[in-house]
Amino acid sequence: MKTKDEAYEIICDLNDEAHSATWDEWVAADDAENEGEDMDVVEGMREDASYNQAREFREAFQSLDEETQQAILYWEKNDEEFAEEFKMWWGE
Repeated sequence: MKTKDEAYEIICDLNDEAHSATWDEWVAADDAENEGEDMDVVEGMREDASYNQAREFREAFQSLDEETQQAILYWEKNDEEFAEEFKMWWGE
């Protein structure tokens, strides 16, 4: 089984990939804010970007081999700090 550090590195990489995949959405929200767009609109854009980033993260996680998924889920269930990060990136 993977160590906690190995599993954490994997989920960090997945989140980085998910963030890269949604980069344009995050930039568009920042640009809208800088241009004086209504903050409700900006927050909506950020919520959409966050949702899409979580979706990308979940899809990437599901493409991992079964052994890696199980190791990550083991640490998610048995380490509070790990679980907090994982759940934040997994989304609702």
